[in-house]
Amino acid sequence: MNIQIIVDSCCDVTDALRNVLSLSLASLKITVGEHFYEDDGTIDTGVLVADMKACRTAPTTACPSPEEYAALMSQADASLVVTLSSKLSGSYNAACVGRDLALEESPEKKIHVFDSESASAGETRIALLLRDMIDGGMGFEEIVEKATAFIANMKTHFVLEDLGNLVKNGRISRTAGFVGTMLNLRPIMGENGHGEIIPLEKVRGTANAMRRLVELVAEETDHLPAASKLLVLSHCNCQERAMQLKKAFLERCAVFKDVIVVPTGGLSTVYANDGGIVIAF
Repeated sequence: MNIQIIVDSCCDVTDALRNVLSLSLASLKITVGEHFYEDDGTIDTGVLVADMKACRTAPTTACPSPEEYAALMSQADASLVVTLSSKLSGSYNAACVGRDLALEESPEKKIHVFDSESASAGETRIALLLRDMIDGGMGFEEIVEKATAFIANMKTHFVLEDLGNLVKNGRISRTAGFVGTMLNLRPIMGENGHGEIIPLEKVRGTANAMRRLVELVAEETDHLPAASKLLVLSHCNCQERAMQLKKAFLERCAVFKDVIVVPTGGLSTVYANDGGIVIAF
């Protein structure tokens, strides 16, 4: 059976990794002021960050249409689809409607839509898992079962350096954003196990926040077997910081057999903003 992997564009991959994983991409759309971006893998994220900083209003995003998803699903006998958390975007719902459209046209197809309950590096981690299972010859139903269990236990954390977008979209008040900036506070964020963002800690200074992030992950994984997990680390315009974190995770957390570092794509850049770090494992 020909099984394809479809991801929305919040899945962070380089061109090379996208080709290795043989991913089909459903593009989200981003609007920053008067600037429109099709998140198809060609966005210059440096330009996007500059546009966001210069714009007084929050960036807005739009998910792929059901018809876009259905068209991608029509290209293979079976499709495994990974979307942004349904708590953060309409992408999951659009994919489910697209699945129904595709099955009306071709009822023999097998299609499963995964709510990643995550974003960014979390979607990438799931895509890597799916590719391993497909290449290993696992059947469609078993892949769905194992991937669903994996998602239920996956953890996603992120650290924001720039609070600007959180202020603009009302997630935090202007006063809190100003105080956070003045006090050099860096929020460490996570998810509640159901795809909703929750604050974990606030740490003063970027270096301290990165150090505490590694400590938190070490505390969460110290009971797990050595070299039993893979961590994906997405970074927004901070390659050097990302490589330092990779080294720290491998030295401090015996559970990780490897850390895969990827730059944020367009949609993840909107979430993470300049200097942001997202990890999933």
